[in-house]
Amino acid sequence: MAKSQDVIAGYKTGGVITGDIMIDGYPKEDDMWKAMNGYAEQQDILNPYMSVLETITFTADCRLPSHVDKKAIINSVIELMDLSAYVDMIVGHEKEGEGLPKHARKRLTIANQLVVQPKVLFLDEPTSSLGVNDAAVVMRAVRRSTDAMKLITLVTIHQPSKKMFESFDDLLLLAKGGRVAYCGELGPSSQTLISHFTSLSGTSPSASANPADFVLSVLDGGSPDEAVVKFKESELCKELLSAIDADVKEAETQPRSSVTKHSLHSFTEFGLLFRRATFVLGLLFFDIKHDVQGAVFAIAAIFFMTFVLVIPMQSAVIPLIQDRAVLYREAVSADRSVNPFPSQYAIIYYLVGFRSGAEFVGYFIFMLFLANWSVTSMGQLYALVTPNEETANGLAGLSVILSVCLMGFLITSSAMPQGWLWANTANMFRYILQGLVTNELSGQNYKIDIGALIPPVENTPKADGGSGRFLAHLFDDSDGKVITFMPGTVPEGDNAAAQGAALLGLALHAGEGENSAESEDDFRNLLECMVLNKCLVEPVPTNFLECNVSNDSQVAPVCFEQFKAVIANLEDSERQVGECFIDIIERNEPSSIGAPSSLKLGAYTEEKHREIASCLTRKLLIKGPAIGLKSILNGFSELWDIVMFIQDIIENGLDIPGDAILYYFGWSQFDAETFEFSAPWKWNYCVIAVVVFLLAMEIIKLCAVNFIVWTKR
Repeated sequence: MAKSQDVIAGYKTGGVITGDIMIDGYPKEDDMWKAMNGYAEQQDILNPYMSVLETITFTADCRLPSHVDKKAIINSVIELMDLSAYVDMIVGHEKEGEGLPKHARKRLTIANQLVVQPKVLFLDEPTSSLGVNDAAVVMRAVRRSTDAMKLITLVTIHQPSKKMFESFDDLLLLAKGGRVAYCGELGPSSQTLISHFTSLSGTSPSASANPADFVLSVLDGGSPDEAVVKFKESELCKELLSAIDADVKEAETQPRSSVTKHSLHSFTEFGLLFRRATFVLGLLFFDIKHDVQGAVFAIAAIFFMTFVLVIPMQSAVIPLIQDRAVLYREAVSADRSVNPFPSQYAIIYYLVGFRSGAEFVGYFIFMLFLANWSVTSMGQLYALVTPNEETANGLAGLSVILSVCLMGFLITSSAMPQGWLWANTANMFRYILQGLVTNELSGQNYKIDIGALIPPVENTPKADGGSGRFLAHLFDDSDGKVITFMPGTVPEGDNAAAQGAALLGLALHAGEGENSAESEDDFRNLLECMVLNKCLVEPVPTNFLECNVSNDSQVAPVCFEQFKAVIANLEDSERQVGECFIDIIERNEPSSIGAPSSLKLGAYTEEKHREIASCLTRKLLIKGPAIGLKSILNGFSELWDIVMFIQDIIENGLDIPGDAILYYFGWSQFDAETFEFSAPWKWNYCVIAVVVFLLAMEIIKLCAVNFIVWTKR
């Protein structure tokens, strides 16, 4: 009976099929017939990782047109099948005893077909493997749905109880060979059926007897051939044939009815797959930028694609077979094509923003093709060489863990213990990842935004009133750029950079220099002395004076000789220096530059110190508005180069070649002569290695199959 139902439903097409299937008096058309019927198989083919509501919603999204109220239909079906208590429960693996109970799985299988609003519903043994009470729950839901949705429901059923049997309206009873032993109404309390078989056997059942048991006992006790002949000669058969002829003749006067099958658009399929996995992964690494962080994200995205989307095929062969069965079921129902499943990779590729260009896209597709094939082959190999499913899954899981740890991403090959380097070399997934990452990073530059890494410094004024490092352009573009650091910013303390910045500030306050160009070398020596002896730390004017011309002790200033050498290049140097001390000279006995210790500064204010220091600085600087400042920078030549480099990378960032990042993982090489990185192993190393692994696994699989066959002979 089940096979006959499969033929009628269109699920069995093999063998020799005779007879006609009519719809409203017209021969059936496959597309229209599939649009009209739903078929719930005996096996509950469900995705174990989805909830009841997600399962029904996914089917509705796939098979219902967009203009209908899907939510209302879903809620109605859930209520009819009495699944309200299970809507948020995960389906789970029935074999492991998790998730839904058996009767709820069966009702969910039927609900999956009801949600598409069929006209005809086929149920293949819906009570199989169920107890009496659970079977009654399922059949009550079927009866309720049939009445509410005005369905034609065809059910194959074995050994139904009396109450369950009498819930049906009609019965088709087949004898051996598919011959009709009865077809027609049961009648009230099955009296029409009982009367027919009573006339055949000459006996009648008791009032409490199960009509189904009575009918089967009649067939077992008599001849099936006699039952077939008796039905053909009965009035029931004649009335049935007359009704069929009348329907055919009536159909000739009526326009042919049509039912359009909803076809799921490819973009809709993409959207459904987005919501399941692809969309999440694509958004996680969406539109990566060309900086070092973007390079790391690119590697991580490729890592996810090769392991999160591919490795489950290796680590769980049986669940994949279950998912494949779901796909077969949907394909038979014409719900969707198979194409969107591999297309997830293409979606992720462009969501993440990987490189465009035929070479890069082509390599990506080719390597992922090899990766999928290799992983599938590895899973099959585990299944062949291990005694059971548990061992195969355990071995696959162990290999995944080792592959992840030793592929060179989480732990680079240079950081691995020497004893484990062989595992990195023998790791197939190392070559898959290396090839895909090289394809993305090699030949590209990734920027490090140094400025974004520098934290703001509080209480440091900026042009916009905020806080942070301050870059001041002291010269026009032809003269170059200088970085000055405002108080409270780094460099700070008593380092050379801080003292250089302090001297620049002093020079800006002093104005145009008055010394001659011959003093530049002497000035450099003076700067070295002042930096060495920390003469330019806060308070800068006071320390500057004490180091060069005066202190309150009787010891000569530490940089007096260098200061004197610079001042000697001035015309009438003692007079010019004396002008800076005019107030002191007026209050004290005149002093020459040769007797600096007689200049006592302790009694004067810091502001007066600044004025004197500015005046002396003017005497030290070379003539010209910018030349004097440049002489300071020349004195700090090394600091100048460093500062200019720092300014450039702060403002523009620092470009890192993608091949240099690959070098960190051991996936590129460095040429000391050309001072360049290169990664030439994408094709002639990574691809060949994966192909070798793949061929080896296929050969081992073939040998394993032949060995198993040989041992069974």
